[in-house]
Amino acid sequence: MIARRDMRVRLAARRELSPSCFLLELVTDTPFEAQPGQFGMLACRAGRDPFLRRPFSLAAVGARGEGTVCELLVKEVGRGSRALRELAVGGELQLLAPLGRGFDLATPEGGRLALVAGGIGLPPLLFAAERLAAAGQPFDLFLGAATAAELLLVERCQRAVGAVGGELVLATDDGSRGERGVITEALARRWASGAAYATALACGPTPMLAALTQLARSWGLELQLSLEEPMACGVGVCLGCVVDGADGRRVTTCKEGPVFRASELAARWWQ
Repeated sequence: MIARRDMRVRLAARRELSPSCFLLELVTDTPFEAQPGQFGMLACRAGRDPFLRRPFSLAAVGARGEGTVCELLVKEVGRGSRALRELAVGGELQLLAPLGRGFDLATPEGGRLALVAGGIGLPPLLFAAERLAAAGQPFDLFLGAATAAELLLVERCQRAVGAVGGELVLATDDGSRGERGVITEALARRWASGAAYATALACGPTPMLAALTQLARSWGLELQLSLEEPMACGVGVCLGCVVDGADGRRVTTCKEGPVFRASELAARWWQ
C-alpha cells in the first residue's frame, strides 16, 4: 500500500475541457506515487469554506524535479468545484493522497484489457491507459458521454491507445460524435463481433456500471469497477460511502475501494 500524505499543492495550470469540465495541474514539492484508480481529497480553497474536502480520482501522477505533478479532472456541480474553477493559477491548496485501492492492471500474458469510461468517469481510466501504454500492454478504450462536447481529452486518449495498436471507441447519447447510444452498447457490439478481453476496467455513472456488470456476468468477463460514492473524509471515518459487499459486509468505498471486483459487490449491481 502506498502511504498517503497531506500535501501543500500549487495550481500550475487549469485547462477548460467542456462547458462543465476542466483539468487542474497541481504541483507539490512532496514526492509521491499512485496507482490508477486511487484518488485524493482536495480542499477547494484556503480556509474552511467550504469546510469539507472533495474527492477526485487521480488522472495522472508523475515526478517533476524533486517533487510531483498530478492532474485532476473536475466537473462543476456546486460551490466546491466552482471555487476550483475560480482559483487563480499559483494558488495553493491542501491535497490528501493517494487514497484507496486502485486497479489491478495485471493480465494473463497476451491478454487484452477493455477500459470503459462514462463522462467524468474518465480520469482513472486515462491514468490506467497511459500507464498501460508505457508498459506496452494492449487495450481498447471505450469512452462515452451525453454529447460530443462532453467527450473529454479525446486526442490524449487516442495517443495512449495508438501506442499499443488499440481501438478508441466513442459513443454519445445523441449521436453527435462516435456511435449513437450508451457506451456499454458499443462494447456489447464489439464483444458480439468477436472481440476478446481478459479483463474490463470501468468508471462512470452507477447505471452504466450496473449495466456493464450484467453484461460481464453473462459473458464470464472479469470486471473491476471504480465506484463514485459520496465521500466526506476519504479515510473510512465518516461512513458516508458505505456499500454492500457480496459477503454481506458493509464496506467503505474510500478504504476498501474505490475499485472493487464486480464479484465483491452485492447482487444489486447485476439485478
